[in-house]
Amino acid sequence: MTMTRNTLRTPTLLLAPALLMTAMLALSACGGPPDDDQAGVRPVRVQVIGEDEGITSRRFVGRVDAVSTVDLSFQVGGRITELPVQQGAVVTSGGLIAALDPADFRLAVREAEVQLEQARRDLARNRTLLERGTVSPSAFDQAQTQHDLAEVALDNARRNLSYARITAPFDALITRRLVDRYTNVQPNTTVVRVQNVTELRVHINVPEHLVRISDESSLFNVTAHFSQHPDMHFPLTYREHETEPDAVTQTYQVSFGMPRPENFNVLPGMTVTVEIRTRDALENAVVQVPVGALDMQADGSFRVWIYDEESGTVSPRDIDVGQLGLDQAAIVSGLAPGDVIVTAGTVFLRDGMRVRPFEKY
Repeated sequence: MTMTRNTLRTPTLLLAPALLMTAMLALSACGGPPDDDQAGVRPVRVQVIGEDEGITSRRFVGRVDAVSTVDLSFQVGGRITELPVQQGAVVTSGGLIAALDPADFRLAVREAEVQLEQARRDLARNRTLLERGTVSPSAFDQAQTQHDLAEVALDNARRNLSYARITAPFDALITRRLVDRYTNVQPNTTVVRVQNVTELRVHINVPEHLVRISDESSLFNVTAHFSQHPDMHFPLTYREHETEPDAVTQTYQVSFGMPRPENFNVLPGMTVTVEIRTRDALENAVVQVPVGALDMQADGSFRVWIYDEESGTVSPRDIDVGQLGLDQAAIVSGLAPGDVIVTAGTVFLRDGMRVRPFEKY
């Protein structure tokens, strides 16, 4: 029986120091006991709920790319007489990139025009003779065929003349000039390599839970930030995503469109920081507050203590708590930007109690 009584007393003896230690920690969190010149006014730690408390953000390192890369060539052969582009320059859509000597192509067009005119006269003459019955239908058909072939030859000559010029099919960044002016080139020989920079593409790799940006892009605010211009933010628009994950990182590549900046040069291959911000509608949380700000009530619900700067007093407010982390709690409802809450020592507070924010430990 004696052994039994000692066993029952042991938890009580161990619990007393624990309670004492808890009380000491609580007093330390609140800045210690009140000063003598402010007796009855308890110091507390406070926090102002800001406008951006309801935003969750992630940052990724991205890579700038062009919409596409294309090798341009002539579809006919000849000697290059115009090559006005420089590597690194942007040629607007429809601008001249290169041109061949057009003399031979113009002569071919003139020759085809003469042959067509002759075939047109022969066809008219044979039609008159056919009506008079002095020429056979087969002879008229042959004249008709020669006329049609002459038309085709003229169309082909005119097309070849147009092929003697290369114009930009889009806003083209000249990445490489592969031949020089006055070079004789064969058909389909690559002359320049260009990139479509009508808009820029930004690629990032994201974990699987963020791939839903492809279906819920309206819930995300995605911006690009360049290190050389940290004060400038460029909005990004979702374009596409890969459906096969990276074999090593198990992440998915997501591509965004970005308008080409006018005030500074952004080139494909550059790195960029991409920030993805999600509003409270996505995470079902309005604000994030320290766990120390939560005060659990007898029924298991939570409340926080609101500090009134004018009266210097606190009052309780019921809240709905969402996800509870190790040091932060997501508040679904009950708080708004501008509210001032007590973040430590809430267990000692009561409605209407006078307190003072402390500025240092």
